[in-house]
Amino acid sequence: MSILKVNMTQREVVSEPFPNDKIVGGRAMIDYLLTEYGIPSAHPLAPESIFVAAPGLLAGSGAPQSGRISFGGKSPLTGGIKEANAGGTAGHKLGRLGIRAIMVEGKADEWHILKIDSSGAKLEPAGDIVGMKNYPACDKLRERYGEKIAIIIIGPAGEMRMANSTVAVTDPEDRPARHAGRGGVGAMMGAKGLKAIVIDSNGTSVRKAVDGEAFKAAAKKAAEAIQNGPLTEIMHTLGTNVCIDADGDRGSLPSYNHRHGAFEKRKGLCSNTMIELNNARGGSMGNSCMPGCLVKCSPIFHDADGNHVTSALEYETVAMLGANLGIDDLDAVARMDRQCDELGLDTIETGCAIGILNDAGIFEFGDAAKAEAYIEEMGKGTPMGRILGSGVTGTAHMFGIDRIPAVKGQGIPAHSARSLKGWAVTYATSPQGADHTAGVVEDDPLSPVGQVERSRKQQIATAAMDATGLCMFTFIDGQPELIAPMIAALYGVEWAAADFEELGKEMLRQERAFNIKAGIGPEADGLPDWMRKEPLPPTDAVFDVPQEELQQLFNF
Repeated sequence: MSILKVNMTQREVVSEPFPNDKIVGGRAMIDYLLTEYGIPSAHPLAPESIFVAAPGLLAGSGAPQSGRISFGGKSPLTGGIKEANAGGTAGHKLGRLGIRAIMVEGKADEWHILKIDSSGAKLEPAGDIVGMKNYPACDKLRERYGEKIAIIIIGPAGEMRMANSTVAVTDPEDRPARHAGRGGVGAMMGAKGLKAIVIDSNGTSVRKAVDGEAFKAAAKKAAEAIQNGPLTEIMHTLGTNVCIDADGDRGSLPSYNHRHGAFEKRKGLCSNTMIELNNARGGSMGNSCMPGCLVKCSPIFHDADGNHVTSALEYETVAMLGANLGIDDLDAVARMDRQCDELGLDTIETGCAIGILNDAGIFEFGDAAKAEAYIEEMGKGTPMGRILGSGVTGTAHMFGIDRIPAVKGQGIPAHSARSLKGWAVTYATSPQGADHTAGVVEDDPLSPVGQVERSRKQQIATAAMDATGLCMFTFIDGQPELIAPMIAALYGVEWAAADFEELGKEMLRQERAFNIKAGIGPEADGLPDWMRKEPLPPTDAVFDVPQEELQQLFNF
């Protein structure tokens, strides 16, 4: 296995062997490389900063649902370490090619494409795809490089180095609909002058495990656990958007710029409405976003004329561009999702940023046309578009708004912090900023008691999970005894459940150490003060986990 080191200034690509017994991948690889090579004091978009793309430890193998790929570096949104991951086909193909990571440094004067295949890797001029939206740009790249490729690409937002920009990855239908959305990873990639990475694994085969029989048995056992999991059928049938009703029922669905925890018009956004529209229009539920997916939770959404709109209309998007903006029109939300996919924008951060414009008096809740127009401005790079593209914190600062739904500069996502206090602890303390995937905690949601311990345990498990490339919707992060044997057999190392836990701990230690060196200390661990004072209807909860308890989370 190897790591590609790409120097954009010198236009050089070097492949170096990576130790087989160094068990890091995905988010853990980003943590490792930033610890080894990163400069915490550097500007996130400076040539000295590095950008990393890393498939998980199990990428390219026969492990079920293991194709997620991580992107990261120093975030232009938070100023600290950042990882965001996505599904799609790129992680699997990189694994088959024997590539553990791509580390990009320097800065090119012109836009380039990194082309990777079984013969090696090289930089080529990006040509006429510069400035193009993601869907047509990917069509052009397939014309140039062939149909059986995976594409990693930034849209116009990433080219403009917007702090709210994403990295898109093509899915099994070749659509750039899977996004590593949070923290401005698109700007990190764009700052290097790298428009796209094209991966052709033609002529390769699935990775062979060092201990083939043990790996086969372990993968089978994990697959059975995933298929028989208590949430698998629900996710397959209803998709992640099932949370519209689940969060609405428990008062944790952010509505009207995080001022309410339930949305009275949520029926227009829920999974049953999505299913009804899909049945009538030729869309579908239960689709895969990556090779080897067993849960198949993604919808493909069509418009009233039966035309494809978007392939990843997930809960976070529907909540933040719908309920949080007072919009109950699923078609409008789907159009906004497609706009964000085309431009390379994080739908969570976009929903947060537009939402606070209501406080500025220039956005009325429920005005879908205005929300769509604001996204168009982001794509054009107008002054207003640039402001919104800086994220919710930047937008709030420009308009003099002090009620900012963000932690460490990153917008709070779609599971309301005050009514889900364990999840809120994760938002408050994660080195990644407010991140709904950094540690899911749903137990005893309205009580502050024991939430720090719950969040600590889940952040450790989730970090390790992010290293493997396994999707969180396998729901086996709490069963390392299913995961560790696959890694041990694949790499031929002694690796057990305790090593899985230690990996997660070491990742969090590295992330926290990087942030401290970057000037983000323990004092940044907390929710906005207004969330401790302003009750959230209908539960009327405030965030009341003591600050001194939050400061104990990293005591492990």
